[in-house]
Amino acid sequence: MTALQAASSGGHLEVVKLLLEHKADINARPGDSHGMTALQAACGQGYLEVVKLLLEHKADINAGPCRTSGRTALQAASKGGHLEVVKLL
Repeated sequence: MTALQAASSGGHLEVVKLLLEHKADINARPGDSHGMTALQAACGQGYLEVVKLLLEHKADINAGPCRTSGRTALQAASKGGHLEVVKLL
C-alpha cells in the first residue's frame, strides 16, 4: 500500500494534500493494496473531501475494479452507502 492509499483510506485530508503536493502517484495500484487506487479506497470509506481532492488532481474515476472486491470507485461508494460520494462521482 502506498502512503497516498493509506491516507486516503483513513480520511486524512491534510496528509493526502501533502502527498499530492509532493507528486505521489495518484493512480498507483501496488500488489499489496489489493489492486485498489487511492480514489477507490476513499470512496469505499465515504471520505467525501478526500474524494473531491483526488478528483481535482485527476484521479482516474474510470480505473478498473479492485482485484479483491471487484468494485470500481462508484460501486465501492454505493456498497458502503455513501450517497454524497455516489452523487459526486
